[in-house]
Amino acid sequence: MIKDFQKYSDITPDMNLEWEAKYGKDRIVDLEVETASGKNVKFVLRKPNRTVMEAIGEPASKGNVAKVNQIFIANCVLGGDMEALENDGDVYAEVLSQIVELTSKAKSKVKKR
Repeated sequence: MIKDFQKYSDITPDMNLEWEAKYGKDRIVDLEVETASGKNVKFVLRKPNRTVMEAIGEPASKGNVAKVNQIFIANCVLGGDMEALENDGDVYAEVLSQIVELTSKAKSKVKKR
């Protein structure tokens, strides 16, 4: 069966505005990945929110990496060159890496009282 894959070029300005309104403009990033063959593929990602982080809790505690990755991809990749994401392991790994990177932007300080 042939799948219909979305392309980055299919993303409209209206889609971007809708995502910005729904998730917040500061929580959305554009990602460009250069494949091993030198082709550039692009994606729109959103920073995982608390709901997504809670959803990965149980599968993560059971060591189910595939389920954790599936949750991240399903919830944090808003659009892009989905055929590359589906069929190129390097692209898949890089997109996941960047989603995880988005979760580690907060900084904290601990002070003694």
